[in-house]
Amino acid sequence: MTRCKITLLLTSIWLSTVALAQSPDTIFIRQDHNFDDHLIYSTDTVIFESGMRKQILIGTTILPSTHNQMMARGYGLYLNKVTKSNCQEDANEKWKPDKINAIINTDSTLSVDINITDNCCYEFLCDISVDSTATLNLIYYGYGTYCSCECCFGLTFHFVKEKSPDYSDIKAVMVNGNCKTIKQIKK
Repeated sequence: MTRCKITLLLTSIWLSTVALAQSPDTIFIRQDHNFDDHLIYSTDTVIFESGMRKQILIGTTILPSTHNQMMARGYGLYLNKVTKSNCQEDANEKWKPDKINAIINTDSTLSVDINITDNCCYEFLCDISVDSTATLNLIYYGYGTYCSCECCFGLTFHFVKEKSPDYSDIKAVMVNGNCKTIKQIKK
């Protein structure tokens, strides 16, 4: 065998060994399961088959790359992040409906600040959709520990606008499919 063929063969064997030796991704989660002043931690191990399957949702966050979000990209909108304010007030005495406080629309970004009322111990999984009338629907799902109180929270959905002559403009925004919350977007 020539020196070039031997080098090529050894390189191929080495690359195959490296590719097969890749281990799955592992995440360790340490949490306290007690509801008192004594910290007793347990550790869970999550092993992912591959980096492509590595999805951990913690706190108030965006459900990553849903079908709804991919469809919104056709309107030039990319949901970049969602921020949550802490419980603003106890809403037990008077439940407040979802409300759009402000829409900030620039050439490159769109931010929508809303108030919602939900369980005071919840975090929120957030998504979006766009309907056939070019109305952006801000979707949230409360989850987590259930407490015996309700709170008014603020959520702000932050978007990056992707420019293309083929994109349609969003005309209005609503919260969780509730037509009573619709607000038109000013140009």
